[in-house]
Amino acid sequence: MADSIKCPNCSANLVFDADRQKMYCEYCLSTFDPEVLKNTILPETDEKSNAGERTHKKGAKKRIRKALGDDGQVFICNACGASVVADKNTSATFCAFCGSPALLNQRLTEEFSPDYIIPFKYGKDEAVKKFFSWCKGGRWTPIDFVSDKNIEKLTGLYVPFWLYNVESLVDIRGEGATESSYTHGNTTTVTTTYYDVHRKEVMAWSKIPLDGATRIDDDLMEAIEPFKYKEMRKFDPAYMQGFFAERYDLSGDDLKPRLIDRLKKYISQEISPTVRQYNKFFKVKDDNTVIYEPEMLYAMMPVWFLHYKYSGKDYYFCMNGQTGEVAGVAPVSWVKRLVLFFALLAVLAVVGRFIIGLILGGFVG
Repeated sequence: MADSIKCPNCSANLVFDADRQKMYCEYCLSTFDPEVLKNTILPETDEKSNAGERTHKKGAKKRIRKALGDDGQVFICNACGASVVADKNTSATFCAFCGSPALLNQRLTEEFSPDYIIPFKYGKDEAVKKFFSWCKGGRWTPIDFVSDKNIEKLTGLYVPFWLYNVESLVDIRGEGATESSYTHGNTTTVTTTYYDVHRKEVMAWSKIPLDGATRIDDDLMEAIEPFKYKEMRKFDPAYMQGFFAERYDLSGDDLKPRLIDRLKKYISQEISPTVRQYNKFFKVKDDNTVIYEPEMLYAMMPVWFLHYKYSGKDYYFCMNGQTGEVAGVAPVSWVKRLVLFFALLAVLAVVGRFIIGLILGGFVG
């Protein structure tokens, strides 16, 4: 069954209004606090462990593989009775017949049940404004790119993220060298001093985010970080009403290599300032750093997406639905570039004639 949350006053479908930060009924215009409607779709569970622990329980991996093995599934819309066809990773969508928001609650239970959610703070109107502003910032953006046709494709999507709480015992030994010089008369003396360097300390990070959806670009997601975790709430499906949502197809364990790579960058950023005094060089000779097993939490993050094609190529725009941070790559207008090219040629021709005139005039004089 594809479920939706109903208005207590008129039984129409409710959606989460990001601008109001309330559940909103488009028919009787009522508003409700999402907390009041808590557990109206998904039953409250006594499960106290986080998603990372649930995915390691006996039989969990088998159930996850089985769930992700379906290419698609048909659900019945509880508003009009029509069939809702969703691909294997969709957990919130809309009925194509009546337009009702549809929560595929079978895909939000057990190992796929999120621990947290950050609600959308920017509605579609604000996302459109941000998109226009972003387009204007690109000097080569084609004029016909900013169109109503493209704007209609702007989609609010909850992206599945794994959040990692992790500690590390950093233990790095290396060699540093400083160089100084002294000049006396015509003689310069260069002195190089070598040092054994040891850096050892405990480092900890909280809620490092990595998206768990294969088809969502990782670089774009990193570009719109960070999220404000103070506004993160215990998962409540009410916030998903009126938006699309993905479920993860990459587990927290699958993403650990990416986590390790990011942690190495973080450690390097922390260590680098402490070895700057070695102006000649600093070389790592022995790295015994230990990264402990992380705690993994599963959260749904708000993102506005726009996927478009231009001249046969795919382009993406996205905006953090909580902070308004934007990222993407805009298409390039070759017409604008040609116009600029010929304009520059004209300017260079005028400047060239002026310089030649000065030279010839100088010779004549």
